[in-house]
Amino acid sequence: MSLILLALLLFLLFGGSRIGAAGKGLGQAARHVKRALADEEETRNAVPKTPPPAMIESSESKEPKLLPAKGESSASSGGES
Repeated sequence: MSLILLALLLFLLFGGSRIGAAGKGLGQAARHVKRALADEEETRNAVPKTPPPAMIESSESKEPKLLPAKGESSASSGGES
């Protein structure tokens, strides 16, 4: 009974067209949120096709090696030969 009174009061205060527009706006907002959440989950589950740019695979071993920092040459890497 109280819901009917509340609905009647809202109808009298705002009119039918404003209540309809508010309902339509809420429905559109809910659809936008649903799509955004689905797109975010889809991109989160996507498998990257390439390894991270700082990692390279050596042809000598299967372990990835880090690239030298900017300004360093690969020959000055220390004890490796």
